[in-house]
Amino acid sequence: MDITQLPSELLDLVFGQFANIVLSDDPNLTLWKDVLPLVGVSRQWRALATRHVYKYLFIECHDEEEVVDEDEMDDTESIDQSLCLLPPLWLTNICLFQHNNINQYARNIIIYVDASISFSNFILQTVDLLKLGTVTWSNLQYMDICVNTAIENPDNSADNNNDTMAQNLEQAASLLARNFTNIKHLQIFADKSHLSYKPTATFSNKLLNLTAKHLTSLITFLPTRLQLSTFTSQLTKLRLTFAHVDTCYIPH
Repeated sequence: MDITQLPSELLDLVFGQFANIVLSDDPNLTLWKDVLPLVGVSRQWRALATRHVYKYLFIECHDEEEVVDEDEMDDTESIDQSLCLLPPLWLTNICLFQHNNINQYARNIIIYVDASISFSNFILQTVDLLKLGTVTWSNLQYMDICVNTAIENPDNSADNNNDTMAQNLEQAASLLARNFTNIKHLQIFADKSHLSYKPTATFSNKLLNLTAKHLTSLITFLPTRLQLSTFTSQLTKLRLTFAHVDTCYIPH
């Protein structure tokens, strides 16, 4: 039997399994584009595959402008409006969500940077791209933030004593927490040079403390200062890095 002749129920299962297999281990925008054509085969496939394909929201920032094959982009255009290319650093699929008015399908947000951009600028521009306060992302459940950019001489960075920057980062974290009210899984990874870089810790701690009481899974590779007295009883996975072991404790 040809796959196009399968009942809708089976096609739905196939699409879900395919998206999970492709994106479960290391979700990124390049792999996501391999799943995107599912929504371009027919109206039936679009109706069934949309919730699986658009489960993932990506914001990536790279040093080198991504080289996009023109023929590939033409094919993508026939499926949907092209991905947002913001040369030379930014690549995201937010435009597709907004163009198709399907923000409600987003469950996972992956925020990744390996570019030579300051951490504060990266976070503030990410918040701007999400258009928080105007656009709703209320069904997001998984947030993965990966900062793969090294900081030179982080201990001596002038940013460590920049009160305005710290305030802006705390406001950005608060805005994310207010808009991502259903986040259950949070993972924050950063290059080891960020261990003594205060701006990253300021943002991470604010976001963690505002969301931790709702989380079922929390993994952070940054120094942590917990201010909450208890985690949710649904917490099943926890990995923390403490700033000062002698002054921090794990909530119960």
